[in-house]
Amino acid sequence: MDELRQSLLLSMELEDTRIKAQEDLKLKDEQISQLKHLLTTAIKERDEAQQNCQKLFLEKLIIQQKLQQNSANISSIDDDPTRGFSSSDCDESIVSSPQPAAAAELPVVVDRPLPEKGKLLEAVMKAGPLLQTLLLAGPLPQWRHPPPPLETYQIPPPPVAPPLPVNNCGSVNRKRGLCEGGSDSSVELKYQRIVLQ
Repeated sequence: MDELRQSLLLSMELEDTRIKAQEDLKLKDEQISQLKHLLTTAIKERDEAQQNCQKLFLEKLIIQQKLQQNSANISSIDDDPTRGFSSSDCDESIVSSPQPAAAAELPVVVDRPLPEKGKLLEAVMKAGPLLQTLLLAGPLPQWRHPPPPLETYQIPPPPVAPPLPVNNCGSVNRKRGLCEGGSDSSVELKYQRIVLQ
């Protein structure tokens, strides 16, 4: 009787452990299926991102090539040997050319850092054709916060250069008050002072 009871207890424990093992296996299978799903979605997103990256890279190359062609076309217009026209004729020929319209459709690609300190003029000179295309492409952007307008009394007058002294010979003295002919006038002009008001 004790042996029967003991074998019954052992069989019940064995059944419990088998049920627990099956439940654990089900949980593991569910986790594996979730991980497989996450892995497939991650692979799909990675492939889409790679395709988008390649597409954007190709678009960037195409845009850079078009910008280089446009800048080359504009620089060839600037270097054109037929410079006998008036400035209005040149402006009309540049405005009527189809290249700026193509440049207006292209987005501006900003991939250069700011110029180093003291090299702003050089950077502006290098970007000259690009600036010209942008100016011909359309209206300039509007100020978000425009500077306050200046009244006419706030604008400083231009500096006035003092007149150069004229000697007795009628020529303008640039270095000293010396004239080739007269020595008396040269001494007077040598010590002459110009009073600035």
